[in-house]
Amino acid sequence: MHSRMMKMINTSRIRSLLILTIVACVSTAGASTAPPETTGNGLPLEVRTALVLLGGQLMIADKAYEYDRQLSDEIGPRLTGSANYVKATDWAVAEFTRLGLSNVHRESWEIPATWEPESVATARMIAPHEQRLHLESEGWSPSPPNGGVRGNVYYLKDANPDAVKADTPHIENSIVLIDRATLSTASARGTLADGLRMIGEEGARGLIFGVGSANNAVNMYGDTSSTGSIANLPAGNLGKEDTLLIERLLQEGPVEVEFSFRNRIREHVKVDNVVAEIPGREANGEYVLIGAHLDSWQPGTGAQDNGTGVATVLGVAQAIKAAGLTPRRTMRFVLFGGEEEGLLGSIHYVRDHIAELPKCAGDFIADTGADAPKGWYTFGREDEKQAIVALAPVLNSLGAGGTTDFGAYTLDTDEAPFLVKGVPSFALWAPMDKYFLIHHQPSDTFDNVNQRDLNLGVAVVGLTAYAFADMQTTLKHLSSTEVEEELKSLEVLSPYRNMEEHKLF
Repeated sequence: MHSRMMKMINTSRIRSLLILTIVACVSTAGASTAPPETTGNGLPLEVRTALVLLGGQLMIADKAYEYDRQLSDEIGPRLTGSANYVKATDWAVAEFTRLGLSNVHRESWEIPATWEPESVATARMIAPHEQRLHLESEGWSPSPPNGGVRGNVYYLKDANPDAVKADTPHIENSIVLIDRATLSTASARGTLADGLRMIGEEGARGLIFGVGSANNAVNMYGDTSSTGSIANLPAGNLGKEDTLLIERLLQEGPVEVEFSFRNRIREHVKVDNVVAEIPGREANGEYVLIGAHLDSWQPGTGAQDNGTGVATVLGVAQAIKAAGLTPRRTMRFVLFGGEEEGLLGSIHYVRDHIAELPKCAGDFIADTGADAPKGWYTFGREDEKQAIVALAPVLNSLGAGGTTDFGAYTLDTDEAPFLVKGVPSFALWAPMDKYFLIHHQPSDTFDNVNQRDLNLGVAVVGLTAYAFADMQTTLKHLSSTEVEEELKSLEVLSPYRNMEEHKLF
């Protein structure tokens, strides 16, 4: 599947081979009609038959690539609450409706503020020599005063609040520069937010995030305390080479810079999640959730992050309807807003639906780009891993029957609010080396999406989610104590507790 020769085969040939492989593998998986166990003993005949039909439809329909093109090229970047974001919700509602899904609707929540650049940023180094700097407004930064911000640069090595307080004499009246090494010093997200806010409280004139990428491209971070709130001082995002230059010059003597931009800010804005369903044939209230975030950053068009996830959600819905399948449980499709500002849309969704979460048989989140998938993040749960093993005859045919307990991203995407409530949670596992080369950058555009690899991801999400929706057995929901043990095994318990203390969940 991944050899050089295979990559040269045309798209229709790949589809045909994948469909034949799915049929062959599933048909030889065994004919037991007993309810499935979570130990890999096989799938019921009716489930296997449905997956064969759905697998073929997923690869033939090939709709996801066009969904991503429409979203990224025709609608464009989708900052949470912006006009483009609203267009994207309208588009999603219209498409779910056209596909014939049920209960298509919006669910609103409030963000403290929306943010959009209103002018092109300008920036330059004044001393020790004059030079243009490649800087953009950082996300959720206020506008500088008229005339911009000017001052000597101070490089802050440690972003923990105590360290910031100790550096007050250097911070006051300076433009503070932080880089990735600085950000890594903070022990958790809430602590980092405290440190960044304290920079403003200690009298800095401005803040520069030196976290940009090669070729002096910005790489958006977002100075919003993971709450959707406006920062307390003007902040810019600076390209990699300019950052390194300033840091070298600071070793020799003072560096003076200035920057200016204007941002459009609106407070207390209603933002919509978009929800749609394929009702299950059993009216017991149980459901599986397939989700992705609809918002993006603005330098590119959000084609990978997370246009591919949105396209996956819609592509799965389209294929199931086209195949004429009705699973045992309801399949709920949700497009969240505000992920880039701190998982805001999914957090609000979980809060609003907390009473029915015990009925959720699993959530399946697509937010890792569109390289060929390897399988699923199972977040340290052996029962989740064994549930994927049971699907190996199908998923291995797509090269995606694997699981991983890698935990570094556990709290970073929209499965997290479900996971911390004990819901069986899965995130699509794909290689991310190429993804991070364009993530949050101007190059996050449709031409960097591989059609074949996107289709594979859609097939993996669709087949897995449908299997969970159609099987009789369910995975347990964890207690709060068990969730803490899960997070401890993933080495993210301390960051989670920090987020809880800062009311970020």
